[in-house]
Amino acid sequence: MKKAFGVLLSLVLLMSLAVPAFATGNDESRHHVLQNLVKDESKKARILWYDLSANIQNLNTPEKVDTIVAKTAKANIDTIVLDVKNYTGFVGYQSEIAPHMSTSQIPKYDGFPKGYDLLAEVIEEAHKYGIQVHANVNVFSEGNNDYKDGPAFEHPEWQTTFYQASRIAKSENGSTFDITGVNTTRGSNQLVMYTPEKYEVSPSNQWGAEVQVVDGIVTKVVDRIYGAPAVEVPENGVVLSGHGEARTWILENVHVGDQFDYSATKTELIPASEYSTFSTFVNAIRDDVQTYELSIINEIISNYDVDGIVLDRARYSNVYADFSDLSREKFEAYIGERVTNWPEDIFTVEFTAEGKEVVPGQYYQKWIEWRAGNIQDFFKKAENLVHGKDPSLFFSTYVGAWYPLYYSEGVNWASKTYQPDYEWASPDYGKTGYAEVLDFLMTGNYFSQVTREEAVAVGNPDWYSVEGSADIAMDVVNEATFVYGSLYLAQYKGDPEQFRKGLRAVMDKTHGIMLFDLVYFEQYGWWDILYEEFAEESQAPHQIPGLMKMVREDK
Repeated sequence: MKKAFGVLLSLVLLMSLAVPAFATGNDESRHHVLQNLVKDESKKARILWYDLSANIQNLNTPEKVDTIVAKTAKANIDTIVLDVKNYTGFVGYQSEIAPHMSTSQIPKYDGFPKGYDLLAEVIEEAHKYGIQVHANVNVFSEGNNDYKDGPAFEHPEWQTTFYQASRIAKSENGSTFDITGVNTTRGSNQLVMYTPEKYEVSPSNQWGAEVQVVDGIVTKVVDRIYGAPAVEVPENGVVLSGHGEARTWILENVHVGDQFDYSATKTELIPASEYSTFSTFVNAIRDDVQTYELSIINEIISNYDVDGIVLDRARYSNVYADFSDLSREKFEAYIGERVTNWPEDIFTVEFTAEGKEVVPGQYYQKWIEWRAGNIQDFFKKAENLVHGKDPSLFFSTYVGAWYPLYYSEGVNWASKTYQPDYEWASPDYGKTGYAEVLDFLMTGNYFSQVTREEAVAVGNPDWYSVEGSADIAMDVVNEATFVYGSLYLAQYKGDPEQFRKGLRAVMDKTHGIMLFDLVYFEQYGWWDILYEEFAEESQAPHQIPGLMKMVREDK
């Protein structure tokens, strides 16, 4: 039966290639072929991601590369995505433009040898097995905020400007410290708040101090670095957890029995280096930033025998970026009028018991549209560069599969034929879609719940699942390109059968799979799962010339 279906698919493909694509959207033949392609088990992509920093100890010698690539080949993987420029801006190849990993001040990068060309080593070994290597470039993140290291600190003018709204913790002696988040992960030097609406005890690790506040009075102060357990979140209060500088502030200024206030708030515009995230994002619309990023892509495709380029973090950091003077100037030109109250006319922030909410202003929808258009423009430039240099190269990207929420990153990875029906979407938002620019799209279906029913059972919408998010991805991309669902293995730690279930769901729902990341196959010993699931050979759709020609016709 599978053989018969393959013959039928080939006949449909041959007939469809004689039908010209319409410039206004996906033609019927491509719709038909790509929809049916999902059912063909012999034509599924199998992609394995090699993260740069996570795999230093797995890939820092040619001998280790040989061993890992041999395992990859045994698993019948057809494509390796090798991370060659990670979120810090450091690279794992010989570059005359970007700094080498071995020059970073980040301690865990110490194991990356001076001058080591990981890209060259992986290409040489992978090509022996007929495995393609696609070089991944993290685009608009250029540093690490914890260590203040990376190109964004060499060029502070590149940094994105964040619109930050925060609560302020105030001790009885009048000392204050900004609360960087509510019910979120605590980062370096941060003070975060945990409320009973979400937590019974603090979820933070032991490397900090914690304050329990009940009805405005401090009831506990615990320094947990010596092994004390997490502090209970009271029903009529909160827990504040501080690391680094915030821990010091707690221990020096807060005492049991003191009054404690966290009702005050403030908003400010701050550079990325001061924002509470580990990645240091740069402003995507700066000409010098785009020139730099494109020059790195050009350097890779000019100097290495790569088979493709992947873009990651080709986006804004979140909905609070970018609020620089340049963005204001460009946005006002886009809408043709002056924004009187900046940034309040875009949106304001309202604090709630569970965190904070964005309250849209009069220009909110146009702002969301404008940001997505900026990212679409960059993708067009990058695609033109790659395919202008060598049409045989593949051009793709990774995105989160949570499309109803991904607008906050300033990205519309859907087809330009798809118009979303959400409150945040303007009537012209659909025009910002960039799926047509891609040879294939990897969507991170990063949910521990595989089925829709599992998601609902834990209190989430049904699309907070591998199956649900895969269905949305296939719908919004609308056969503009191949969709490869993706799994984050860490979400299945200790549960290999749930991982296997997720893998099968992705393969059933989309045109193939990307697995993130190599390091977990090594840590969990899950190579045997791949050997079993991928025992039969398969061909990636993007590696089939007739199919690739069909997808590219509507660029």
